[in-house]
Amino acid sequence: MVDDDGDARRKIWIGSIFAALGALGFAVKAILIKIAYRTAPIDSTTILALRVLLSCPAFLLMAWHGGGEALSRRDKFILLWLGFNGYYLASFFDFWGLQYVTAALERLILFTYPGIVLLLNALWFKRALKLRECAAVLLSWMGIGLVFYNDLANSPQPTAVWKGAALVFVSSITYAIYLVGSGRVINRIGSVRLTGIVVSAASGFIAAHFTLTHPLSDLRQPAPIYWIALALAIFSTILPIYFTSEGIKRLGANRVSIVASVGPVFTIWLGHLFLNEAVTLTQLGGTALVLAGVLLVSLR
Repeated sequence: MVDDDGDARRKIWIGSIFAALGALGFAVKAILIKIAYRTAPIDSTTILALRVLLSCPAFLLMAWHGGGEALSRRDKFILLWLGFNGYYLASFFDFWGLQYVTAALERLILFTYPGIVLLLNALWFKRALKLRECAAVLLSWMGIGLVFYNDLANSPQPTAVWKGAALVFVSSITYAIYLVGSGRVINRIGSVRLTGIVVSAASGFIAAHFTLTHPLSDLRQPAPIYWIALALAIFSTILPIYFTSEGIKRLGANRVSIVASVGPVFTIWLGHLFLNEAVTLTQLGGTALVLAGVLLVSLR
C-alpha cells in the first residue's frame, strides 16, 4: 500500500514537471519570435516557414512511430482539416499578431481557448454550460480586457494593438476548433500518431503558403535568425508538445491545464527580462483574473 502511494506521488511529481516544462517551452515561443523581429527585417510567414522546416522531421517520425491501422479516407480528410485549423491557421495568425502586441498580451489572449472550447461544445454538440464554466469565461475575458486596456493606453500605436489582439484572438479560435475536432478522433487514432500527422500536414500548408507568397531567396537570413528558428523548433515546438503529452499521460488533461496556467506568468517575466516589456499592476491583475478563470474551468 505504501509502495502504491509512493508510486502515485512520483507519477504526479514527474507529470507536473513535464507539464511545467511544456508550459515554459510554449511561453518562450513569443519571446523568441519578438527577438527575431528585432534582429532582422523578417516577416511572420518567413520565420514560421523556418520553424516548420526544422521541426517537421520530428513530427513525421511521430506519425510513423505512432503505428496503428490504415486510415480511412474520412480520417485522412479530418486530419488534414485539423492540421489546417490547429497548426497552420493558428500559428499563422499568432506569429502575425506578435508583430503588433507584447508577448504578455499575446499569451493571455491565447489562454481564451478553454472558454472558446466550452462555447463551441455548447453550440455544436448541444452541451449545456454550467454556471461555473460561464463564470470562468467571464473572469478570463475580464482579465484580458484589463491587460488589453493597459497595453492600449501605453502604446504609441493603438491601432497596431487592436490589429495584433484581433489576430491572436483568431489564432485562439482556430486552436479551439482544433481541440474540439481532435477530441472526437484522438482515442481512435492515438495521440502520438494524431499529433505527428496533423503537424506534418500543417507544415505542408505553411510551406505552400510561403512558396506562393515569397521567393525562396527569403529563406536566406542572417545567422542569428537561423539560431532563433532552431530554438523555436526544438524548445518551443518539439519538446513542449512531447512534455505536454507525457504530462497528460500521467496527470490527465485537467491537471495539466492547471499546471500550464503558469505559462502567462513565465511569458510576462521573460518579456520583462529579454524584451524590456513593462510589468504593471494592471497587467498583473488581469493575469490573475485569466488564471482564475482557467483554474475554475479546470478544477473539479
